[in-house]
Amino acid sequence: MNQKTKKSNVAGYFYPKNKNELKTQLDLFFQNANNSYNGEQIKALIVPHAGYIYSGQIAMEAYKKLYYYLSLDTHEKYKIIILAPSHHVYLKQIATMSYVNYNTPFGNVKLSKHKLQKYIHDEAFAKEHSVEVQLPYLQYIFKKAKKQFEVLPVLVGECDTKEISKIIETEINENTIIIASSDLSHYLEYNQAIKTDKETIQNIMHGKKEIDACGKYPILILNQIYKCKKQLLKYTNSGEVTRDYSGVVGYASFCYFDKEKNILIMIAKKSIYNEINNKIDDFQEIKKTISEEYKQKQSVFVTLTINGELRGCIGEIYGRYSVVDSVIINSKNAAFYDPRFYPLTKQEFEKIEIEISILSEPKDCKLEDIKKGDGVILITEISSAIYLPQVWEHFNTKQEFLESLCEKAMLNSDCYKNQKTKFKTFSVKIIKE
Repeated sequence: MNQKTKKSNVAGYFYPKNKNELKTQLDLFFQNANNSYNGEQIKALIVPHAGYIYSGQIAMEAYKKLYYYLSLDTHEKYKIIILAPSHHVYLKQIATMSYVNYNTPFGNVKLSKHKLQKYIHDEAFAKEHSVEVQLPYLQYIFKKAKKQFEVLPVLVGECDTKEISKIIETEINENTIIIASSDLSHYLEYNQAIKTDKETIQNIMHGKKEIDACGKYPILILNQIYKCKKQLLKYTNSGEVTRDYSGVVGYASFCYFDKEKNILIMIAKKSIYNEINNKIDDFQEIKKTISEEYKQKQSVFVTLTINGELRGCIGEIYGRYSVVDSVIINSKNAAFYDPRFYPLTKQEFEKIEIEISILSEPKDCKLEDIKKGDGVILITEISSAIYLPQVWEHFNTKQEFLESLCEKAMLNSDCYKNQKTKFKTFSVKIIKE
């Protein structure tokens, strides 16, 4: 191992030194973590940094949430800034390192180039664990998501958090995720620890400064940088593991996010992205987070527009697949196989807007009963056609709507008047970006 690679400090102590044992442990944490994702666009996490047997499951609650985000996001490379407390060297500001890589049992983590040369202090990392324990999680999650990452490790001492937050902000780009590495209260009696940690958690959630945590300053800096939504994912303390309640350490994980996107829209976009970039779909884990209504068979149409102009619309009248599988299939069909358009290009992909229509079961209807706002299926002996309810916006009258529907079926524009022509109507649940 060359001088540019930082050797592990705590492999075999805080987490398994053997690669296979480490993966087995993380697999178990991942399997047991909550399958909950609501489209959060993740900006940051707070995770504990104790030995994995104590806080590993709590940390994985956050990292699994990050995995879901990464698996549906269309960026390929990320910069991870780890803000962590210094346990062995007193710091008045921050410290980073001069190394190029940081080694763990999973291999080397590439360290990000940065503008913080004046803060290089390799000795501060010589025995430190608060950064290192996060690295195997990141390697595990990013490999599973088939994404790449670099890490900027930053130890934080007692400091002016406003001043340091401005320094950290110079290192943030659009693909940056910040991780604040912190345990909560230390060595309080079990019930007192729960009370103290509850207050700390509330103060973190509300951006207050009264925090009992070893990573107090990293958390305060994080709260300076992001005034966004927060979720407490899970809390516990070491007493739940050791059964020694006389002096425990608190652990909690949090997720910071700026908005939530509809998960079906995210799946549709990622499906199109995969097709353009010759990548294989891998939605098995994310499907576990989908609500039961989207696991049922139902008809789905996917509509693509660019600057308000139609760029593709494909779906099926009668549901053969679950809603989520129909979204995956029809998003690709709308992008690349709508016969009215040439296949979507990479340049156009950045501009598309996606709308998903989930259809109710079509019901037989008489011509005179069709009204504006109905989805309509026209059926003849030789052809058929369908218009979603949204299509009414493009016509002034019912007659114009029906004439166009006939033409879509490649029939005479007055075919709807034929007594043998049949109709079905339906409604839709519309999901937009």
